[in-house]
Amino acid sequence: MYQGKKEQAVTLIALVVTLVILIILAAVSINMVLGDQGIFKKAREGANSMHDAEVNTQIAFNSITAEVDRVIQGGVTTPEEKSEIEQAKESGEVFDTKTPLEDEHGNIIQIPAGFKVASNSGDTVQQGIVIEDVSASGDEKVKGSQFVWIPVGTFKKDNGDISKEIILGRYTFENSELKGKPTLVQAAYTDDEPENYLKYGESEIIDSYYIEYPQYREGVASRDSEGLNTTAKDLAGFVNSVKTNGGYYIARYEASYASGMSIDDYKVASKVSTKYSEDNMNYEEGTLWNYINQLDASKVAINTYSESDSVISDLINSYAWDTAIVYIQEAGNEDYANKTSVNSELADTGKIGDEVCKIHDMASNLWEWTTEYSNEIPDIAANPCTNRGGCCNYKDTNTAFRDNYYSGDFTKNVTFRIILYINS
Repeated sequence: MYQGKKEQAVTLIALVVTLVILIILAAVSINMVLGDQGIFKKAREGANSMHDAEVNTQIAFNSITAEVDRVIQGGVTTPEEKSEIEQAKESGEVFDTKTPLEDEHGNIIQIPAGFKVASNSGDTVQQGIVIEDVSASGDEKVKGSQFVWIPVGTFKKDNGDISKEIILGRYTFENSELKGKPTLVQAAYTDDEPENYLKYGESEIIDSYYIEYPQYREGVASRDSEGLNTTAKDLAGFVNSVKTNGGYYIARYEASYASGMSIDDYKVASKVSTKYSEDNMNYEEGTLWNYINQLDASKVAINTYSESDSVISDLINSYAWDTAIVYIQEAGNEDYANKTSVNSELADTGKIGDEVCKIHDMASNLWEWTTEYSNEIPDIAANPCTNRGGCCNYKDTNTAFRDNYYSGDFTKNVTFRIILYINS
């Protein structure tokens, strides 16, 4: 009997212990499932976190989509998406070789060696692409000169339209009623003739007596032995460069004195002038360069970049002047051909307010010498030279204005402007 009771007691104790253990395990399990750190709460938190993640992902996706839409529609541009022109403009990179760069519309601009895209350049061809001389001229006084790209062909505008074809040529321009509509009188070349025959050699006449002679003899400034008028340094070279590179450069500003001790080594700058002469040329750096005749203006223009291997400089010719007007008007500056001077008194160049496509004062301040020749009869010996543009002292003249002028004239009313074209 005793033994049986003992066995029953042991069995009862084991049962009680088992029940206690089961109760403890149940309590732990219930806490793990339902407690503050329980599985159910963790599951709920996980579900909530997943929902929050989905919401945040959708918000981020919507933001990215909106940004992409803005970029596609011409809105905000990220640094990685900036055009080559904008990147070069910000970096200030100086190019060692001729380098083609694209603006944001895919227009190609050829940057010559020794130049950079200026910090004050436009971002697109329509706005005006400005390059700045860093080392091309080899002259510290010329360094910093700025020039604006004149495209030949077509270019894509900022609104997405394609410009009309810009032909390198000599033009006349209709009056303001026709908004300065250009009429091509003589193309420099045509693509539909055998071997791209250069048309400039035909020397067609504009307005009865204005001619751009194609010939130039090295060492002889004038087109003939009488020394009446200086022609372009190398008109064929200019035309072929424009054909090859799709454009040329025009000085951003009317000429100012840079350096030199005599006509044989004078150099000119394309910068904002810091002073000007009312009665003579004082040959101080930065002085607006009037009081210079056409022959001397040509020598100075050619000499300025004579040491450069990348570009050739010259006094502006009639092709370069007229084609620049066509580009300016096509870029949205309606009737600029008929614009008259905005100032009534002589002033520093670049400070007047006559700026189009980053080019200053073609309609304003002073007339400018060109290489065009005038054979008006009977006064051919006295008036063979041609000046262009508007003048502050003659309000009836405008950007497209042509006039025959005295060969040796040395006056406050005439200055000059140089062009650059790529030597390749």
